[in-house]
Amino acid sequence: MNSDTFNALFRYQLVMTWVRSLLKRSLITKAEYAKIDTRIAQKYGISSCSIFR
Repeated sequence: MNSDTFNALFRYQLVMTWVRSLLKRSLITKAEYAKIDTRIAQKYGISSCSIFR
């Protein structure tokens, strides 16, 4: 894995950790979580079938 891929995965995981905390605190719905996940994955170039999602 090259450094660009690693950085993209790291940033994706960092953002999604924060988003999951919003979901756990009921500040967003499951539907909103799914939309955010899709958009963040696209932003960082993470495939929808990636094991990191």
